Amino acid sequence: MKAFHPTFGTKPWPDGLRVLQVYALPDLPEGSALRTLFVGLRKALAGLPVEPLSDDRAHITLDMITDAPAAAIGTAERAELADRLRAEVAGLGPIALQAGSPIAYRTGVRLDLHPDDRLAVLQHRVRAAVHRVRGAESTGYPLGVLHMTAGYAIADTDSDELAQIVHRVRPGHAPFTVGRIVLVEVSWRRVVPSGGDEPVWRIDWDTIETVPLDR
Repeated sequence: MKAFHPTFGTKPWPDGLRVLQVYALPDLPEGSALRTLFVGLRKALAGLPVEPLSDDRAHITLDMITDAPAAAIGTAERAELADRLRAEVAGLGPIALQAGSPIAYRTGVRLDLHPDDRLAVLQHRVRAAVHRVRGAESTGYPLGVLHMTAGYAIADTDSDELAQIVHRVRPGHAPFTVGRIVLVEVSWRRVVPSGGDEPVWRIDWDTIETVPLDR
């Protein structure tokens, strides 16, 4: 496993640059199986070179606007993006998914998502919405198998050992629902964590608009 470095499309993401993205957010009620899985993963990753995500930063990346930073996209265009997202996802309804098993990936720990066919439909509707507003060249984010990241590698480490550690976390799977998407202004910053010596990349975002997946 290699240390994680965020990318703006396919290029390195400058520290502090703010970018517009669209996320699907998991419903995480108190006591839910997904919360329990996240807690188990954070315990398992303690002391390892992986920075786990907090519950309030759990997300599924659907798309990223890569032709311009957030500062270049004004209020009127953001409102238009929100309106187009509502129109494109109307009637899709909440999506039931299962997260897990945890996977030691190239730059961190991911949760596989199943069944992901309706999630893929959602992603393509989101991309269509962005293209309707900003054009087909606005999204350089590569589409692939959708997932939810549980932690980012902060240094090179043995993936085989990490794979065994996360495989022992129980429950290894968790049902959950995606009931909303959000248009967000995202930044990555290099910060030194409490009790740490080396800086790590940490994600933060401000929500511009929340779009419920109503039927």
